[in-house]
Amino acid sequence: MTRELARRDGLFGPIRVLERKSDGARLYCINGSVQTLMLPEGVSAFGYVHAAKILAADAQAVLMIGGGGGSLATMLARRGHQVTVLDIDPAAEEIARKYFGLHDGVHWLTTDPIAFIENYRGVFDAVIIDACDAAGLVSPFNKPHVIANILAKACPHGSLIVNVVGEDGAPSWGGWMAAKLASLGLSVCLYRAEDGWEGNEVLHARKEGPTDQLTVTDLQQRPPEARTYLMSLRPHVSGRGRSIQKRKRDAET
Repeated sequence: MTRELARRDGLFGPIRVLERKSDGARLYCINGSVQTLMLPEGVSAFGYVHAAKILAADAQAVLMIGGGGGSLATMLARRGHQVTVLDIDPAAEEIARKYFGLHDGVHWLTTDPIAFIENYRGVFDAVIIDACDAAGLVSPFNKPHVIANILAKACPHGSLIVNVVGEDGAPSWGGWMAAKLASLGLSVCLYRAEDGWEGNEVLHARKEGPTDQLTVTDLQQRPPEARTYLMSLRPHVSGRGRSIQKRKRDAET
């Protein structure tokens, strides 16, 4: 059971902020799709958010495209990362700050992400794209050449991390994107969870270097709702990388 805290008209449909009566967790919903699920302690219950946070652990300056309720931005800022969020929806920042306790250190810009990246003269250590609806990445982030261009311009020496949502029972949309990015010469790994209720896949791309080295630690300190997802993540490598399973087999022979 939930109670409604707020309702807004967003660029991508009606936004509702809900609170679970059982534990006080808050949900950011667009068109009925849950974009953010934050526990009262300010930690996301989504496993993919924790996976993205782990992949960005070594990045000092992080650019996020798509803010939602800002749970990942807050989690990163609490760990000392310099976080910039780009979100085109004017309603997003107000909701993130008022209802989801967005960290004061997060620099939030309501702007077109593509235009920002084209005009920005600096670089980031990591870029995280979390701009999905129920069918997957929204345009223009569903185009491989756009993803590759963001990596080249915004973090040429770092990591690009993408949340990919697919419809239940549909072929892996993330697998198609990973293969296309690999064909452009990038090092790419797609992480899929074999168990759990989340349909999210996490794509990790770099210009060069390994992308399949996600190691999940301190599981007991993470939300129970995220543990099954994290424990069952498996890397699927495209391009120049080798999967963890492949390296293990090589070591055993």
